[in-house]
Order: sequence, then structure tokens, then C-alpha cells
Amino acid sequence: MVLTVQGTATAAQSTEQPALSAADKNVKLRNTLPGTERAISIAFAEYGRKDVAFVSGEFGLKTFDVTDVEHPKFLDHLTKQEMALPGDDPSQRFWENEDVNVDPKRKLVFLAREVNSFGRKLPGDRPTGNYLVSAADPANLELLGFHRQNTGHTTTCINDCQYLWTAGLDRSDAKTGRIFVTDIRDPRNPKELPVSVDVRGTPGQGKITHDVQVDALGIAWVAGDDGTRGYWTDGWHKDPLTGKVRWATAADPVPYAGGAVPKIDMPTSFTHNSFRPVGRTLADGPKPSAANPPGSLLLHTEEAFGSSTCKDQGRFVISSLKGTEHGEGWGTKPAEMKTVGVWSPDDQEGTIPGDVTCSAHYFDVQKRIVAYSWYEQGTRFLDISNPAKPIQIAYWRPEAAISWAPYWHKNNVFIADLQRGVEIVSLTKGAYDAQDSGTNVQLVSTPGKAKPGKPARQRLPLAPDPDFGWACPMLAGREGDCSPGACC
Repeated sequence: MVLTVQGTATAAQSTEQPALSAADKNVKLRNTLPGTERAISIAFAEYGRKDVAFVSGEFGLKTFDVTDVEHPKFLDHLTKQEMALPGDDPSQRFWENEDVNVDPKRKLVFLAREVNSFGRKLPGDRPTGNYLVSAADPANLELLGFHRQNTGHTTTCINDCQYLWTAGLDRSDAKTGRIFVTDIRDPRNPKELPVSVDVRGTPGQGKITHDVQVDALGIAWVAGDDGTRGYWTDGWHKDPLTGKVRWATAADPVPYAGGAVPKIDMPTSFTHNSFRPVGRTLADGPKPSAANPPGSLLLHTEEAFGSSTCKDQGRFVISSLKGTEHGEGWGTKPAEMKTVGVWSPDDQEGTIPGDVTCSAHYFDVQKRIVAYSWYEQGTRFLDISNPAKPIQIAYWRPEAAISWAPYWHKNNVFIADLQRGVEIVSLTKGAYDAQDSGTNVQLVSTPGKAKPGKPARQRLPLAPDPDFGWACPMLAGREGDCSPGACC
């Protein structure tokens, strides 16, 4: 990723880095899930009255009964050895499955595999694609198979998990940014369809799609180079590019809205993931208004590392979809959406100044509160009732944190932390009081102090992914398998 390799690469130049102090406010730690260090993403499914968390990470896939968060129970582990393909080194990491998806009806789990899984390096073969896993019994995971295709960064359920949309760098000869579509109606025999969805850039240009989020009305939002665009994948809709009404499918979707973001707000033009509050999730997003009516806002991330405090890059952006419903966001020069609000940890309480890995990453939203991961700047909680002025009402930056992705689940937040594993937290009354009063937590000039009596954790050294650059950092200098500053 040429757009995002610039920035604070010095954070990964040494495997001996000083510990970062801890700071938190208006957040309570409820529990942790054991054995989840190097966690990447989390999903949930209900089994009657049982709540199950699926934790994907460098270790493979683990399941936990989290019905009672005070007493979580480990259920099963789909190991790297079970996932290894011929030629893999099972002692090396599984990478990356950045956004695990679960079919809540058929109880299937989908894991995307990247080129550098299991120590694969050029000039050898480096398979990408999707693992399909049965979780009919979450205590007895069954690997149904691996479907190889020419990308494998994230994979997302479309149309009630009858299809997968897989995003990432196109490794075919075409080398265009696009979505790969796979028919998984028979999960033991997945079939890739000969179509390209949401094509970005020209052949050989190397642009990418990064991730897909489906909103409450079923519109699939594709983030990546040149912004975020939404598609109908079912039903009759007017195609704004042709003016004709036609039937939308997962393999032939109908454009809806979206586009690029002004460079002053998103200099890299690279969006990482998104959320559109609409329908049953409307109350989770900003309060609708005459200026921003229901369904008109899109929340999305710029992942970029040009500033250690995210002052200039790597910020959270709220955009208006108004004016993009007629195909303006498509074509060689996508039109820009109007920016409604921008937020970053820069100059905020709980932020560490100096050489710290910082970028907006994954987020989740509940009751107008965004839980947001900012790597070494921790997990931030923002009230977005007023989309033009998001305010920080709480933060959680434990010692040596690398916050990758937070997930609201029944009033708790499960945080996938690459260093610390999965931590379960909840907001205290102070956070909700701050939300009710519209009060930003007070700025302080120095970071919080580490709690006494505990040995300091060492920072994990991060380095640019050799294929995606800083768009997807990896752990460097691990177990002596590669030199400091390189990825293994």
C-alpha cells in the first residue's frame, strides 16, 4: 500500500522498547479470556441461552462460553496445525482474518487467509482464500475445508451468509481492486463466481478493497482505496449508473451511494471499515436532524500512520451520503462526500505524546457511543450524538496495549488486543454522565502512571506488512525468526 507506508516506522526499529504507561477513565475491567494473546477479531453467536464468542488470532480460532462474563468458559481451539496446508510451517502465525464472520443460522465461521500465513515467503507459493468451519457444536469445531482464491484479507457474509464477499489485494494477473464473490450455499463445496464487484483502479494499478460491512437494510458497504461505497445485493432497485431498474444479487449488486472523502480529512484516500446507522441500528448512531436525516450518515476509518497522535492522518470521519445517490462515487474520479465530523486522540486526555503507533482501526457502535481502537493509544469511547462534535467520554489504555478491535456485546465491550489478548470491559456511571451532559473528559498534559506492584510489559514492536505496508502492521522480530524491523 503506497498510500500508507509512510509514517512512524521508527516504532518498529527495535525489539527492546520501553513500556508505555497505563491510563484509563470511566471504564471497568470485567474479565479476560485466557490464552488469547495475539487476538485479532471477535464475533458472537447464540446457542439457545448460551452466548459464544469466537476469537480469531495468530493462534487460529478459539471459542468461549461468555454467557456469564464473570466466569467465561473455554470451549475449543481450531489450531494452526489443523489449518496448515501442504508447505505451511504450523509453528508460524496464522494471518490475519482481520474481521471474523459467523453465520448465526447455520453456525458456520469464515476465516480469511493472507499470503504471509505460516511463514510463507516469496518466491514460493503463498495461498490465499477462505477457511470454512462448522461450529454446530462450538465445543467441537470442524474444519470443512479451504477455498483458495486470489485474495484473502477479510471475508464477509452477504445475503444471509449464502455468499461471501472477500476483499484484499487482487493477486490475479488483473491486479485491480475488487471484491471476489463465492457461493457458499453448499459450504462443503464453495464456488467462486466469475465476476468482479466494486472494481477500483485500472489493471496493474494495485488498488485494494479492504473490508465490507452490511447495514441493517442489507446494503453492503465496501471500504478501500478511494473511499467507501454501498451496494444493494437483493431486490429490485434503480441502478443510478444506467437509470434502469434491475434485480440486485450478490454477484451483480446495484450501486446505492458513497464515494471518496476530502483529502483534508482523509489524506490517504484509504478507508478501512465503516458503519451506516439505519433501521434497527439508527439509535446507535448520531441523532438524526434536518441537516442529517435518518440513514444519511456514514461512519468510517482512515487507517494511516503519518502521525504518532493521529493529528494529521488515521482519523475517524463521519460523512454525509447526501448528493451521492446518483452514482457520483463511481468512475475514475469518485466524487467526495461532505465531511460532517472528524475525531482523533490528538491532544486528548489519555493520549501518549511522542513516538507511538496510532491510527484509527476497527470500531463498534451502541446507543450513540463508539468504542474505537487506536493501537497503542488504546480504546476510546466517543459520544456521537452530535455528529459534528464527537466527544470522548471514556478511555481504556492498559499497559503496553495494542488495541486492534472492540465489540459491543450486551452492554460490555470485548477488546481484541494484540498484546494483552481479549479484555472484557464496561463503562462506569461517569461515562454515561459525560454523555448526558455532553462533557468531554478533561485534557491532561501527562500520561497516567502504571499501577504499582506489577512488572512493566514490554511494547510489542510493530512493522509494516510487506504487502499492505502500514495499512496492516505486523509483529516484528518475533522469536528470532526475522531481524528487527522486518516481519515474520
